[in-house]
Amino acid sequence: MRDRAKRTRTTAVVVVAALVGSSLLGALAAFGSGGGGPAVEIPAQGPWTVLVAGDLRTVAACADDAAVVDAYVSADAPSAGGGIVMASDARVADVERVVQCVGNVIDPAMISVVQTPPSA
Repeated sequence: MRDRAKRTRTTAVVVVAALVGSSLLGALAAFGSGGGGPAVEIPAQGPWTVLVAGDLRTVAACADDAAVVDAYVSADAPSAGGGIVMASDARVADVERVVQCVGNVIDPAMISVVQTPPSA
């Protein structure tokens, strides 16, 4: 039961960070970057979590990727965000593939990738 509470707490922190980060990314995108669509930056080191400020249920098929170990949505309705947790042995190419899948449906300005904290 303790692990579930810890995971729930970690998930909540990640979702809040995603919402704040996505808001900042959206504000920066509104001022224009002078190029094509916004690129989603991927930290050099994994493991990674792909965070989405929006209804992740609209891209549920993206979570079926072999490199994904978990996906979650926020508890509010309609969902205000969620995350796709990549496997610990996932590669940057795997993350890029999942980000591209999500970006086909959800505005890339609403997607961010963070380094997943190691499990204790």
